[in-house]
Amino acid sequence: MYAKNQHILLLVQKLNPNKKALNHALKIATIFKSKVLISNSPFSKNKIADEDLENYISDHDNASKIQLSITEDQPNKIIKQLNIIFMFIEIDVKNDFKFYLRNNIFSWILNAKIPTFLVGQKTSIKTEYSNIILPIDHKKESKEKMIWASYFGRFNNAVVQLIPATEKEEVFKKTIRNTLLFTKKMFSQFIFNYKIHKSEFSSKHIDEEAFKMATTNESDLVVLMTGKAQGVFFLRYNSKKIKHLINHYPNPILLINPMKDYYLPCDG
Repeated sequence: MYAKNQHILLLVQKLNPNKKALNHALKIATIFKSKVLISNSPFSKNKIADEDLENYISDHDNASKIQLSITEDQPNKIIKQLNIIFMFIEIDVKNDFKFYLRNNIFSWILNAKIPTFLVGQKTSIKTEYSNIILPIDHKKESKEKMIWASYFGRFNNAVVQLIPATEKEEVFKKTIRNTLLFTKKMFSQFIFNYKIHKSEFSSKHIDEEAFKMATTNESDLVVLMTGKAQGVFFLRYNSKKIKHLINHYPNPILLINPMKDYYLPCDG
């Protein structure tokens, strides 16, 4: 059902004793019939010794160590070479949100042709990935989130929770209706449950409100999309938003960059 040799790339900056990021990455690897590749974050000033990395994953046959470097064609060069379908990063709030964002991990996250899983200090250690939270705003690119969410329904029997924004402008209402129609049509091709929840919030606030919904449990995956057009404020805008969400909520995040000509997981 799956292509062989698909990988999850886990970038670490320190070795957390509870192995939270590793356990999350291993769960995703299980769902997608893939293996975990672990590496020092190329942007980390304090590199973890190879021996310590080896010991960190020694109990897990499904994980192995690699080395990465910073070049202009990364991360997409290594993504293509090693058939990586997701990056996985444990956010270091102290180091990952400094002013010169082009010199840290966010430059990779926001340029990758694959989605990135983000966990933080507050992220739950639970790794069910059985309830997927999907806020839907007025942008047509929201349809891309539905494709990625469908994998969890298909491969992990997850329930997908759709939370559309409420808008006053007719053009925005139409886009949201079209996204829901697209989603229903696509999801009907597979056997998994999904639910649509009414919301009173506009597109501006729908992402954060998705974390607060009564149907959202602490370990549920929230699927988000980077916002704003590419430009001088792209890194700053998105990193500020992620910092806030990582600091306030226990949910892992799947962050998708729209229109990136993605390398999609193989299911055939």
